[in-house]
Amino acid sequence: MPRILYLSMSREEYSPNYFPFLRSYIEQVKSPETEVDLRGTRVGRIDSFRFFETLDWISILDSVVGAEQEGYDAVAIGNILDPALREARSMVDIPVLGLGETSMLTACMMGSTFALVGVNPYFGGRFEENVAKYGLKERLASIECMGLTPHELDACFSDESGRDKAIESFTEAARASLAKGAEVVIPAGGRLTAFLNAVGIREVDGAPLLDGTVSLVAATEAAIRIREQSGSFVSRRRLYAKAAESSIRQAAVEYAEGYNLPALGRIATDLTDSEKE
Repeated sequence: MPRILYLSMSREEYSPNYFPFLRSYIEQVKSPETEVDLRGTRVGRIDSFRFFETLDWISILDSVVGAEQEGYDAVAIGNILDPALREARSMVDIPVLGLGETSMLTACMMGSTFALVGVNPYFGGRFEENVAKYGLKERLASIECMGLTPHELDACFSDESGRDKAIESFTEAARASLAKGAEVVIPAGGRLTAFLNAVGIREVDGAPLLDGTVSLVAATEAAIRIREQSGSFVSRRRLYAKAAESSIRQAAVEYAEGYNLPALGRIATDLTDSEKE
């Protein structure tokens, strides 16, 4: 049975509406034989500011390392900014996929151009960075924002007046992107995707809304099959080059203690034990 660890940049304490919906929705869209576990970060305040987001990378990286140790077949990072995605790929051999990269590449199969509609303006610059990083600037029609915070959007799952306001805000932003040439609209975030699914909105004026959650789960399942068939998934040339075991052994304990990374500490122990044998 394939096992996937689905990581969120939030946690249930700060997302009391989003997490239960996401958990049930993943169960609906995954293949029957696949097991998917949802896990948040240690803090995950989703303040939208870069400094705090980067601190949460530590939790994500340790969760990815731990997932490989615990026998998971792949990790899905369910945040549109793809936090720590490249760094994680350089450390584990199981596939690690991100919501942002997967959504954009899927959108390119659905139409010639796409737009990103985010929850608040703080994400805009980072969307631009990732679009450029993935070589998709020519496919991007626009980046729009709704002017809500993630916390406000989470409340819309249960607040009817807020729900109507959020729908209106999203539709207005999506139409602005269509006017600039977008053929596919990416709701830029797992929380926003979940909200639109909850209220049954799948398209705007004939343009499909890409379901990033479905895309990420399906692509992660496909990555598992690819690795099973070919024996590997991630390249070790250049960008995702993995440190030598001797380097990992020497550095892992110190980093594990300094940054509270138990999974990294176990790697050092396992490598040392294997040498003794």
